[in-house]
Amino acid sequence: MTIYRYPLVQSPDGFTLIELMIVVAILGILVSVATVSYNHFVIKAKTVEGEIVVHEVDRLEQVYHASKEAYTDSFADLGFTMTGTLKYYSTEVRMGFATDKISYQVRALPVAASATDAWLLTSYRDGSSQVDRIPAIDLRAFSTVRYMGNAAAMTTSEATTISLGSGMSGNNEPEWSDTGSRLKGCQECGRVVYHK
Repeated sequence: MTIYRYPLVQSPDGFTLIELMIVVAILGILVSVATVSYNHFVIKAKTVEGEIVVHEVDRLEQVYHASKEAYTDSFADLGFTMTGTLKYYSTEVRMGFATDKISYQVRALPVAASATDAWLLTSYRDGSSQVDRIPAIDLRAFSTVRYMGNAAAMTTSEATTISLGSGMSGNNEPEWSDTGSRLKGCQECGRVVYHK
């Protein structure tokens, strides 16, 4: 008796089209998640520059006050230079009047229209300070509210309502330079210069 053996049919080595499509879809999802995460960290890294600069100016103001018993709005007097150091922000200091609740305010405003936020540090006469990270378009309202002495946490709409309803903006308050893309940091002294 003769037994015939037939060889087993083996599947060809390699991937099917469906397996390849699944791998490509998974890779696409991973790339999109990585891109979103990367953009988030880039924006966060840019924002850190603004936070660092307001704290550095605050530190220099405290050192200056310890030696001169006064605060200043001159970066040259503080020894703060922005040449080659700031890429994404311009800074400005404004002094409070002797009758105000604040000693000074430091703000860092993004130089380009981007997704980065502005920073505002308000130093009060009692020695406390308040740091706010806010959208750049709301900086004027927040700085006015903080200038009036309101240190409570608030939303953008609350700050705008208080700022508009207070009647103080522009009356007893020193003016900031106009906000917007026309702000440029002076490379020598660091002050914000208004370009028409």
